[in-house]
Amino acid sequence: MVKSTLEKLKPIRHKLHVEVSVERANKSASAALAEMRKETVIKGFRKGQVPLDVLKKYIGADADKEIAKRIVKDTYAEAMSQHGAIPISEPTVEYEAYEDGKPFIYRAEFEVTPEVTIPEYEGLELEREKLVVTDEEVEAEVKRLQYAMTQLEPLPEGEIGPGMIAMVDFKGTVDGKSFEGSEAQDFVVDFGTLLPEFEEKIRGMKVGEDRDITFKYPSNYFNKDIADKEGLYHVKAKEIRKKIVPELNDDFAKSLGKFENMDQVRHDIKKHKADAKENYERRRLGVQAIRKLAEKNAFEIPDIMIQNELGSMLEDVARQLRAQGKTIEDAKLDTKKFIEENLNEASTRVRGYLIAFAIAKQANLVVTDEELDGRITAIARQSNQPVEKVKAHFEKENIKDQLKSQILYEKTLDFIVEKAKVKEVKPKKGKK
Repeated sequence: MVKSTLEKLKPIRHKLHVEVSVERANKSASAALAEMRKETVIKGFRKGQVPLDVLKKYIGADADKEIAKRIVKDTYAEAMSQHGAIPISEPTVEYEAYEDGKPFIYRAEFEVTPEVTIPEYEGLELEREKLVVTDEEVEAEVKRLQYAMTQLEPLPEGEIGPGMIAMVDFKGTVDGKSFEGSEAQDFVVDFGTLLPEFEEKIRGMKVGEDRDITFKYPSNYFNKDIADKEGLYHVKAKEIRKKIVPELNDDFAKSLGKFENMDQVRHDIKKHKADAKENYERRRLGVQAIRKLAEKNAFEIPDIMIQNELGSMLEDVARQLRAQGKTIEDAKLDTKKFIEENLNEASTRVRGYLIAFAIAKQANLVVTDEELDGRITAIARQSNQPVEKVKAHFEKENIKDQLKSQILYEKTLDFIVEKAKVKEVKPKKGKK
């Protein structure tokens, strides 16, 4: 039998007082001794066959410690369930010395998610930037489409220069030493997009030609180790193609699938960009709202939640670096300094999550199966994966609930913004 009482030390920290009956403690003690017997060798007895009373006397105080640990392990979850408590951290356990024939008493402290109530979340004063899609943005997208539809015509007798794309091998040094990026095979040269000093030296090369070149790196070059220094390269031209750029006319518009002319293309681009900016602004307003509520509603946050958020933030940085082919070590990121500098931000984020989910509960907001399926379908479309495969991944990795929480968080932010007083302001200078 297990008897327990729950003491609420703080809103985020509770203590469980547990008393385990003699019968229940003896059961755990026997199990603990049986495990120890498997690994204990005592002269005069076969391994695993030592009588328990002999074993206990042989091991002494260490046996009582192992028995105490086993009793806690066997009864902690049961005692916790008696109060419906949901710990979010590992418990700190204190116990009195185990004595055969007496009830076993222990105490366990642990952190819990705070119970949060947000009395006032309607009528927040928020500022949103006026939505503007400029002609320059539209034309930049038209140019991107034009570039994407550009054809490449092999030009065996051509020369590297404007309007050409070439494939080259190169190997170089600075101060007689190679460096990261100083050598490549089948490197694509889209003439006009690379370092001008390099392009000028390979201009006029023909297929099959080898050329030794030298040029000086600019003083403001991103790689400070070679900036303002002279590079020596051997380059071999392997292939040259001419870019056949389509004209921006009705035929080009029709080639995109659903348009009759370029006016329709530009109108569609403007609409999609406006929608994208609207989505971004709505998310920004949501973050603005939740931060205002975080400033107005102070409450204690469990350390474990802040630590987990810092871990997520650090993993985001690591993921961004991996996308660049780098590691945290390559970037010389001081994790201790990162944690110190981002501690307040992590606390604000956690407080924001707790506030959002508290409001969701107060307003009876839920995520429907249709909304969850819709998000999974969108993820599948973005990643060009079959929907069923993505669903299976979420099930297998047991992360469906995480996705559901993310959707609920976003849904709650939208709900708060709908209840807010939103004032439109001009976009910040230099921002489109």
